[in-house]
Amino acid sequence: MFENHKFINQGLKPLEQLIKNFNSKKIFIINSKQAYHSLHSKISPFLKPYDCQFFDKFEDNPNIEDIKRGIKLYNDFSPDLCVAIGGGSALDMGKSINFLANQSESIENLIMGKSKNFLEPKVSLIALPTTAGTGAEETSFSVIYIEKTKYSLSSKFIKPNSIIADISLVYDMPKYLAGCSSFDALTQSIESYWARGSDSKSSFYAIESIKLIMDNMIDAVNNKKTSNIKKMVLASNFSGKAINITKTTVAHALSYSLTSYFKIPHGHSVAFFLPPSLKITFEIADQKVKNKINNILNLFGVYTIDDFIKKWKELMKTCDLNTNIFSYGLTSNDKELIISKVNPERMNNHPVELSRQNLKQIVSEMFYIFSCLLYTSPSPRDLSTS
Repeated sequence: MFENHKFINQGLKPLEQLIKNFNSKKIFIINSKQAYHSLHSKISPFLKPYDCQFFDKFEDNPNIEDIKRGIKLYNDFSPDLCVAIGGGSALDMGKSINFLANQSESIENLIMGKSKNFLEPKVSLIALPTTAGTGAEETSFSVIYIEKTKYSLSSKFIKPNSIIADISLVYDMPKYLAGCSSFDALTQSIESYWARGSDSKSSFYAIESIKLIMDNMIDAVNNKKTSNIKKMVLASNFSGKAINITKTTVAHALSYSLTSYFKIPHGHSVAFFLPPSLKITFEIADQKVKNKINNILNLFGVYTIDDFIKKWKELMKTCDLNTNIFSYGLTSNDKELIISKVNPERMNNHPVELSRQNLKQIVSEMFYIFSCLLYTSPSPRDLSTS
C-alpha cells in the first residue's frame, strides 16, 4: 500500500498519478455536495476513466446514522480506493466510513471508545480538503455525533494515506466559510501550542501556523489574494499536524454544544471560546504556562490579555464572524448545557487542571466578552461565578 504521499499547492495533476499508483478501478467518493459542484470541472477529468460511486447525502456535522448509510453503500460497491473531497466534515465522514467499513466490532462501541479492537482499512484513502482551516487531512481522528453528543474516533489507521491540498480547491470559498476555517486553524494551533502533550515538533507546527495565519488571513479572506491563500493552505496543514500530536483543549471541548444545539459552525464556535479560555487559564496557570500564553500574545503583537481579546474580536468582525453570541438564541440559562457536553478527553489535554467552577468562569466570560460591542475592561468577578 502506498503511504504518505503529500502534495501541497502543486495543483491537482498528482491525483491522476495517485490513482494509477493504487491500481484503482472502482473509486468510492465521499464529497461535500456543494464543494464538489463548484469543483466538478476541475476534478471530474481525473475520475472519468474509472467506475465511481459518490456519497454526498450527509449532514454538515458527521453523525452515526449518515455514517451507517455510507458504509452500506461503500460495502455494496466494494471499492479498491476511497477519495474524500470537502471541508472538515466531509473529510471526517470519509475517514470514518473508510475506516469503519472493515471493522468486526460494533460501530457504536468503536466510536464511543468501548472497544479498541481496530482493523486496518482494506483500501487506501486520498483526502482533498476544500477549506483552509480544519487540517483534517493530517489527523488520525474524526468527529462523530451520536444524538448531539460529540465523540472522537481515534486510530492510526484513520489518517488518509495521501493528501492533495491546493489553492484551486479552496479559492472559491465564500467569505464567511473562509473566515470560519481560518479561525478553526488559528484556534487549533493556539490550543496545540499550550496543550499538556505538546512537544518540540508540535510547537514548531503550531507556531508556524499562527505566524502564517496572522500574516495572511485578512488578505486571503477579504481580498482573495493568491499568495495569501496559498499560505493559508499551508497554515491549515500545519495546524492539522500540530493537533494530530497534541489533540485540542478546553476551547474545543466547550464549543461543540454551540454547533449541536445552536447551529453555529464549528470554526465560529471555537472562536467564541478561545479568548475566555485563554484568560481564565492565564489566571490560574503556573509560570511555565503563563510564559506560553505570553508567547501567544507576542505573536498577536499585544502585551495584555485584554488587548488580545480586543484584537481577536476585531479579526472576527473583519472576517464576517458575528461577535454577538445572543443573536444565536443563547441565554445565560444555557451555561449548564454547555458545560455538561464537555469532552473529558479534551479537558485532560488542557495545560492546567480545570474545575467545574473554572468551566463556569470560562462560559461566563464568553457571554460577557461576546455580548459587548467593544471589550474594554475585565468582567466583574461575580459574573464569572454565577
